[in-house]
Amino acid sequence: MIVSLFLGDEDGLRLCSQFRTQEETRHVPILLVLEEENLPQLAKGLDLGVTDYLIKPIDSNELRARSRTQIRRRRYHDMLREMLQQSVSLAYTDGLTGVYNRRYMNAHLDRKIMEIAESAKPVSVMLFDIDKFKDVNDTHGHAAGDAILKSLSLRVADSIRDFDLLARYGGEEFVVIMPDTASVIAITIAERVRRRVAEEKFQTVELGDPLEVTISIGVATTTDPMEIADSLLARADAALYQAKRSGRNRVVAAQPLTQAEREPVIAQIVSNNDQSKVS
Repeated sequence: MIVSLFLGDEDGLRLCSQFRTQEETRHVPILLVLEEENLPQLAKGLDLGVTDYLIKPIDSNELRARSRTQIRRRRYHDMLREMLQQSVSLAYTDGLTGVYNRRYMNAHLDRKIMEIAESAKPVSVMLFDIDKFKDVNDTHGHAAGDAILKSLSLRVADSIRDFDLLARYGGEEFVVIMPDTASVIAITIAERVRRRVAEEKFQTVELGDPLEVTISIGVATTTDPMEIADSLLARADAALYQAKRSGRNRVVAAQPLTQAEREPVIAQIVSNNDQSKVS
C-alpha cells in the first residue's frame, strides 16, 4: 500500500496505524510518501509499522524498485510463516490422514480426565480399527490400504460431534475422545460411526471396484479424575478385542473400573508425585 502523509483533511499516519491494527492488513507492506520538510514525522511512521518511504518529487523508477523490494520481502515472510505452520502441524497431526496423532491425543486425553475433578462430567473414549485390514493390504496393495485410511478418517470425522477429537492411534487403529459424555451417549455415537462406515462401500482409484469395509469398536468411560489415560485406553482396547472375538463389525462397551483396579492406579500416581517432589 502506498500512503501519502497528507490526505486532505485526513492524517496519513493515522491511516497507517489503522492498517496495522486490522487483521487483514496487519502484515501488508506500507510505502509512505512525504515531503522533505516532513522527515521529522518519519520516525513516528516507522514506529507505527511503515516499512519504507519515498520523498517527493517521486521518481517512477525508484517507486517501482522500492515497491518490488517490499513485495518480494512480503512473499518471503509468507513462505517462512507457511513453513513454520507446516512444521508445527506435523508435530501433532498424522501425516497420512491429517487427523491428530497419538502424541497429541495422549496429552489431550490427560487434560480431559483431569478436568473431571472440576466439572464432575464423564469422559469417554472410542477405540476402533478396520476389520481384516491385513487382507486389504495383501489383496489390493498398501496404496489402496492408505487410501481407505484417508477415506475412513473423513467419514468418521463427519459422524462425530464438533468437540470430539479424532486421532490415529497407530496402523489401522483410531481413537475418538468424547468429553462430557456418559457411557450410553458414547455407545450411541460409536454405533452411528460403525453404521456410517459399514453402510456405504469405499471407492478409491487404488481399489478399482468398491470395497465393503467394517470396523470394530471398543468404548470406555471414566468419571474418576484419578484414572490415568493408559488405563482408560486399555479398557477400551479390551472391549475392542471382545468386539473382534464376538464377530467383528460391532460395538462393545468396557465395564467401569472397579475399586480393586483403581487402588494400584492411585498408588502409582501418589508415588510419582512424591518422586517428583523429591527430585
